[in-house]
Amino acid sequence: MTLSTPWRIMIPPLIDTDIAFIALRLLIPLMVAGGLLLLVSVLPVRAADDSDVHRLDEIVVTATRSAARSFDVAAPVAVVDEKRLAETAPASAADALDEVPGVSLVRGGSWEAHPVIRGLGGSRVLVLYDGDREVNLWSGRAPLTPFIDVGSIARIEVVKGPASALYGTDALGGVINIITKEVDFADSDTWRFENTVNGRYASVDEGWFGRYELAAGGKGFGFRLGLSGRDANNYEDGNGDEVNNSHFENRNLDFKALHNIADNHRLTAAVRVNEIDDMGVPQKDPTAPFSHFDHFDTGSYKLGYEGRELGLFDEIQARLFYVDQDRAFAGYLPSPSQPVYTLKTNDIETSAAGASLQLTVTPGAAQQLIGGFELVREDSDSDETQVIHRNKDDSIAKRLTFQPVPDAERVHFGIFAQDEITIGNRLTLIAGGRYDYFTADADDVTFTDERFDGKSKLTSTTASINRFSDESDSAATFNLGLVYALTEHLHLTGTVGSGFRAPDIFERYSTRGGGVIYIGDPNLDPEYSYNFDAGIKASYARFRGGIDGFYNRVDDYIDTVRQAESFISGVPTYKYTNVQDAELYGFDGAAEVLLTANLTLFGTVAYVVGEDRDSGDRLSNIPPLNGTLGARWEAAAGDRLTYWFEAAGEFFDRQDHPAPGESETAGYATANLRTGLRMPALGPLHDVMLALNVENLFDKYYRSHLRLGQSDFIPEPGCNVITSLRFSF
Repeated sequence: MTLSTPWRIMIPPLIDTDIAFIALRLLIPLMVAGGLLLLVSVLPVRAADDSDVHRLDEIVVTATRSAARSFDVAAPVAVVDEKRLAETAPASAADALDEVPGVSLVRGGSWEAHPVIRGLGGSRVLVLYDGDREVNLWSGRAPLTPFIDVGSIARIEVVKGPASALYGTDALGGVINIITKEVDFADSDTWRFENTVNGRYASVDEGWFGRYELAAGGKGFGFRLGLSGRDANNYEDGNGDEVNNSHFENRNLDFKALHNIADNHRLTAAVRVNEIDDMGVPQKDPTAPFSHFDHFDTGSYKLGYEGRELGLFDEIQARLFYVDQDRAFAGYLPSPSQPVYTLKTNDIETSAAGASLQLTVTPGAAQQLIGGFELVREDSDSDETQVIHRNKDDSIAKRLTFQPVPDAERVHFGIFAQDEITIGNRLTLIAGGRYDYFTADADDVTFTDERFDGKSKLTSTTASINRFSDESDSAATFNLGLVYALTEHLHLTGTVGSGFRAPDIFERYSTRGGGVIYIGDPNLDPEYSYNFDAGIKASYARFRGGIDGFYNRVDDYIDTVRQAESFISGVPTYKYTNVQDAELYGFDGAAEVLLTANLTLFGTVAYVVGEDRDSGDRLSNIPPLNGTLGARWEAAAGDRLTYWFEAAGEFFDRQDHPAPGESETAGYATANLRTGLRMPALGPLHDVMLALNVENLFDKYYRSHLRLGQSDFIPEPGCNVITSLRFSF
């Protein structure tokens, strides 16, 4: 294979919008920020704390399974830290990823979100919660739906590019690890308590959020308890029109505890219960009276052990987890072409139980070995009914009953090892490998089609059985990485690796549909990929940044293909099939420059091309060239407070290379304005933070290209004023 073609860099024209007009739009927020600055100019000003200068050198764990500076990691990694989460006040973990270069979101309204990393999405991106694969149960999932209270998140780590050598299946595009706050005060000699209150209000959907958190500990024991609730109405788009069925309501409880049972030994436990009481699902016809999950509940339960400095082993980590989800959908779906409407209801239950062990050994000062295993069992069950009614008299015309996901299970075992060696003062090598084995089976599914006359009397019944078989998959994957220190402040990085994705329960065993039927294939081959990545990272006192170029080749890519024969009643039928060998290549990067002690310029850029290697057709759901550009002023007023102003613009080029069946989408640019202040103390309160953000400042009406089959009708939110307040006592 020659790399001359995959490595070619193709830079299309920038957005089809007048550059001067965009510049003017971005200048207005800066002028507004300048006016706000005058309001506090009477306060004595000094530079913000120097620690902010170095805030990009985060400690990360996901890329190597051990703590390391992001600057010293070979894999391309990005972090959204707790400081940034507090300032931007995102409504969900998905919103928090909006500014990460190379990460895009496929949305179904404001709350359902599928991540896309470097052009690969769906179950090709592994989403972890505190390192565990809680939500990767079936392809139709939305792993960034608010199953977790964003107020409990300490940081989000994103590894871009295949990470199967460490994490196994589903990590073809990358890994998103949502890491919650640690338990405090356990090492204190006396008991300590801290209460924290966090609130948020958003104008675009009149949405409110409130969270109370209690942290306590001492004498070797500690815990953190959080209670929260959220309620949001339908949001408005840039034209001021309400997007029907985009509402949301939930409540959450999270609890973490630890006990230091002896020196270098501790036990941990965690419980998270998230009850989504009402989550809207926007439809093509905005007049649909209702389309929503009337519940979408998650329960997560974990136990862990951590030991350090245990003879041969520097560290031992063992974890057990169990997670279950129960979601029920109800919708009134008008037909766009026939004088009928469908009342659809379904209930899908999924669960997973897992165990993992990780061992760390340091043979010498220049070497670290990490190894371990994971075992996960997933299962699912469901029921669905679709009743088609005639508009003229509401009589029943047809009723479909089936299981979109059958009574099925998948068992996954993986064993991995990684060796990190430092050679001299400049070169670090990382070599890793993993073996995964899967078994899967499911009960047969009967799909029933009942027809009725004009008086809702049953006239015929047709049934078809989708027969399934037991299947197994296995794969070995590898990863080779290097970090070469050109200087203390400039590192070259490179990785070569492979990725693996076993077909999930949904792709193997689904039977779902209505006007169109989709069925799974137990005989699917796994997807396998090879990835090459090269980059450069800079970490100076006044400049931080990096850029990576990548090439990813995926064999046996899975998609749905129209079948010549109908599964039942002549209804068009699509089947999951290994359809193509794909390749994706491009670049992404981020940088920030500290111009003065208070003023920072920052920007990001991302570009990816996805193609079928055989036909040359473009892959579907590939984001266009996109990026951000902004400026931030941060200063302190004596010891009383620190304040900031930030103005930024996001741009997306037009997608003029759509996949077959897709349409071109226009480019757009939006502007955001953020400001706020932090106070270390205010009377009996401490760690007080107040933020005011205006997103989509100019109320731009636009649609994202990444909407799957919905790109032509669901617009993004319009101007949104967000206020948030957090304090402790």
